[in-house]
Amino acid sequence: MPSSSGKVRIGIIGAGGFASTHMEHFRRLGNVEVVAAMRRNPEALGEFQSKWDIPNGFTDHRELLAIEDLDAVDIITPTGSHKQIALDAIAAGKHVLCDKPLALTAADCKGMLDAAEAAGVIHSTNFNQRGNTTVGKIRRYLDNDFVGRIFHANVWWGMSHQFDARPETLTWRFRSENGGGSVYELIHAFDMLRFINGEVARVVATFATTTKHRPTRDNPEGIEVDVPDTSAFLCEWENGGFAVVHTSFASRGTEPDGRTSARVEISGEHGRITTDGRFGIQGVTGSNGPVVQLDPGAEYPQPYKKFVDAVAANDQSLIETTFYDGMKAAEIVDAAYLSVAESRWVDLKNG
Repeated sequence: MPSSSGKVRIGIIGAGGFASTHMEHFRRLGNVEVVAAMRRNPEALGEFQSKWDIPNGFTDHRELLAIEDLDAVDIITPTGSHKQIALDAIAAGKHVLCDKPLALTAADCKGMLDAAEAAGVIHSTNFNQRGNTTVGKIRRYLDNDFVGRIFHANVWWGMSHQFDARPETLTWRFRSENGGGSVYELIHAFDMLRFINGEVARVVATFATTTKHRPTRDNPEGIEVDVPDTSAFLCEWENGGFAVVHTSFASRGTEPDGRTSARVEISGEHGRITTDGRFGIQGVTGSNGPVVQLDPGAEYPQPYKKFVDAVAANDQSLIETTFYDGMKAAEIVDAAYLSVAESRWVDLKNG
């Protein structure tokens, strides 16, 4: 339960580059305090603690889990370590927010889900792009029947990870043991499909690795890439309609602020809705005509807030993206890899 102050006490496991983004979100909330952080590099850990005024620091996640008055953990480590750390946290009775991808296989995700449900802890997968992109705001229009029955959709997410374009890119993005590459690293795209129109019934995919030996900031001499850096998917929904998905680490061009964001376009019986840059939405509904600018509405709630609120209330139903959602997105990834390996459509088992 939260402390006498009413605040949920969280420990950060994996206080690396992405952790500052998580901290920025937590600091906007009035009902949470981050009381501990873990990172294997003690110097970098100290810098993180000093920057965010975090009192307790550890180089082993098991030591962090053993401290008193800790309600929950936020796991931001490389994907290959998510399963064991989550299982350790669940065994210690801690609620768990885990970064995506939830694990390297759907089977591992299911093990995490089963453990969390058996222990009765709150569990959440950090699919933050529902709020970081306009997809969450588009969903509000879909819920109001703006496009009606969905016929087809396009989801495109291209990132510039070439060494000359983004020299700060690290090795882990291109190694399979870390869940790197344009398939697993951009698993957000499959969460978006499920969010837009429900479960995916089947998928066929194609992958390529455009640069098989590439330098990175931490390995300027170059590494051997063992994951795709471009990928394309044709997905059919159980609800009807289909989506073309294209993800890439080898795409030139970014937004003016240097970031990239998914482009989404959805067409249906009554209309069409599409992203307009990172923050805008355009669409048309009813009588045919040109798309017009739409009001994107309020900020879409992020997993950080939902997780803290759910822990405070001890209410799993407040979580929008659970470990189950992490597992279902991973099932699409597994099916896509099987599709490429066997050059065929692969059916997904839903139900």
